[in-house]
Amino acid sequence: MADRPVRWYILFDNYEQGLALHALLDEHSLPNRISPAPRCLKEAAACGMALLIGADVIESVRACIEQHSGEYRVILPVEGQLLSHRDKYC
Repeated sequence: MADRPVRWYILFDNYEQGLALHALLDEHSLPNRISPAPRCLKEAAACGMALLIGADVIESVRACIEQHSGEYRVILPVEGQLLSHRDKYC
């Protein structure tokens, strides 16, 4: 079986925190993507919004958040969340 990549999700208490952190990471050229919180993390997600972060930049993202006092609820890893065969038509 192929390795299942780990992606990191930053979860928030409200969408305003998520949008503010998204803007902060964009300002510092740190790749991130607004995403729905995965169902497997439902108990940890308060607002349903998350930022999706690649494993290769998670330490830089954590450092940026700490340096600028970014607000968030929790940062959690999820293995194999994105499936390459989804959303392909024709």
